[in-house]
Amino acid sequence: MVLLAALAAVQYGWATRVASADIQREKEHLDSSASLFASQFNGIAGQAIAFLQNDAWTSLKSGARLASVPKVIDELYYLDFSAQGRIKGRRLSPEGLFTSASLPPWITIPRCAMVAIEQPASLVAPIYDMATTESQGAAGTRILKTFRSRSDRCFVARIDQKYLHGSLMPELIRQSFGDTSAREYDFAVVSVNPPHDTYYGVPIRADLRKKFFSIPNPLLDSKALFTSAPGAGQSTVFVQRFETGSGKGEASVADLYGPGIWELDVAHKGAPLAAAFEHTRQRDLLLSVAVESLLVAAIVFLALGVWRMQQLADQKMRFVAGVSHELRTPVSAIAMLSRNQADGLVAGPEKVKQYGELIHQQTRRLNEMVEQSLQYAGLQSGLHRPTKDEVDLPHLIEEVVDARREDLARDGFEIEIAASKDLPRVSGDVTLLRTAFDNLLNNAQKHARAGRWIRVSAHYIATDKEIRISVEDRGDGIDPLDQTDVFQPFCRGRAAVAAQIPGSGIGLSLVRSAAEAHRGSVTLVSKLGHGSTFTMHLPV
Repeated sequence: MVLLAALAAVQYGWATRVASADIQREKEHLDSSASLFASQFNGIAGQAIAFLQNDAWTSLKSGARLASVPKVIDELYYLDFSAQGRIKGRRLSPEGLFTSASLPPWITIPRCAMVAIEQPASLVAPIYDMATTESQGAAGTRILKTFRSRSDRCFVARIDQKYLHGSLMPELIRQSFGDTSAREYDFAVVSVNPPHDTYYGVPIRADLRKKFFSIPNPLLDSKALFTSAPGAGQSTVFVQRFETGSGKGEASVADLYGPGIWELDVAHKGAPLAAAFEHTRQRDLLLSVAVESLLVAAIVFLALGVWRMQQLADQKMRFVAGVSHELRTPVSAIAMLSRNQADGLVAGPEKVKQYGELIHQQTRRLNEMVEQSLQYAGLQSGLHRPTKDEVDLPHLIEEVVDARREDLARDGFEIEIAASKDLPRVSGDVTLLRTAFDNLLNNAQKHARAGRWIRVSAHYIATDKEIRISVEDRGDGIDPLDQTDVFQPFCRGRAAVAAQIPGSGIGLSLVRSAAEAHRGSVTLVSKLGHGSTFTMHLPV
C-alpha cells in the first residue's frame, strides 16, 4: 500500500510535468508553423508586388500584352494622378492589355503608397522614381542623396477572394501545419485593424495569433546598401533620404511595411489548447488511479481471501473437533449399554426396556448429527438443489412438533402452537423446511431448560407479503456478543460451551441456509434471562 501511494505521487508529478512539456512543445510547434505560413504568404505578396512594379509596369510602358497574371490577383488597375488631382485610370483587360477605364468606387486612395486596401482586399504598389546626385569620394565612392517613390503613379490589384478561400489559404495551412491539422484545429484570418474584418474562416477564440501579410522595405534592407559601379570595383551606396506619400485621411488602408496587416488565428477544436491537454492529463491520471485502485483491490481481496481461508480452516478444525466429541458420547453410550446387555447384567423386563430406550435415544442423537453433517455438506457443495413444491406450512409445523412432542414432554417442556390455518401456501422444499423447523425446536429444547416452555407461531404479514414462523423460549437468552455469530457454521455460544450443552454448531447455520434457499431470511431477538425468539421469514 505504501509503495502504491508513493507510485501514485510520482505519477501525479510526472503527469503534470509531461503535460506542461506537451503544452509548451505544441505551442512552439504552432508558432513555428504559423511563422512558416506567414513567410509563405508574405513571399506570395512580395512576388505580386514585384510583378506589378516590373512586369506590369514594363507591359504598360511598352504597350505589349501581359502574358500571365499571378493567381492571387483578380482585377488590376493603373492609376496616374495629374497635378490637378484628377486620376487617369487604366484596367487590365482579359486580353492582357491596359485600356482606359473608369475606376470602381472602392478605390478611394488620395495618393500612391505601399499600402493595402481593407475592403475589398487589394494591394497598392507605387512606381519608384530614383533621382541621383553623384559626388566623387575616396576610392571611387558615389553617394545617392535622394530615393523617392512616386505618389502619382501606382498599380491597384484586387485580391481574388475565391482563390484565397478555395485554394491558397487551405493549401498554405496544409503545408505549414500538416495534413491532419484541419481535424485538430480551427483557422481564421482577420484584419489587424478595426473593425477586424474576416477574410478566411469564421471568428474564433484563438490559442495562437500570428500577424502576416507584409513585404520587406528594400530601403531598410542592408543588402540594398551595396551596389557595384561599372568599371570601378566595389562601391558603397549611402541612402540619405526616403520619401513616400503618407496619404493622410485615407480610409480603410494599411501600411504593408510592418509586422503585418492580417492576423492568423489558430484555435484547438472543442476546448482551448491548455484545457485540452489538462483534460488529457486528467484522463491519464484517472486511468493510472484506476489501475492502482485495481491493484489495491487485488491486495485487499487477496488479504480477505487468505483471511477467509484461515477462517474456513479454523471452522473445519472446530467441526472435526466438535463432531468427534459429539459422536464419541452416543457411540460410547451405545457400546456400554449393549455390552451390559450382552454380558447379562440387565435382568428383568423393566431393565431391558430402560436399556432399550437409552440405546434408542443415543441412536437418534447419533442419527441427527450424521444427518445434519450430510445436509450441511450438501448445501455447501451446491449439489443439493431445493425442490419447488407447494408446502402446507401449518401441516408441516404440526408434523415437526408431533415428532418431538414425546421428547419435549419427557424433559418437562410445555409447548404451544399458534399457527393460522389460512396461511397461503409457499413454493419450496419440504425436507429442507422440516429440517430447519426441527433444528429450531431442538435448539430451544437444549438451551431453554430453565424455562421449559416453547411457543411455535406462524402468521402471514400482508404488508411484507411473507410468512413468519417463530420459535420462542424462556431460557437464559443469548449473550449480545454472540448473537451476530450464532448463524455461522460451527459457531457455539460461550455460555453453551461453558455449560457443556451438546451440539456441533451446524443447526442454526442450516436454518439460515434453508431460509436463504427460499429467498427468505432468519432473525433473532434475545435478552439475557428472558429467552430468545428465532423467526424465519418466507416470502409468498
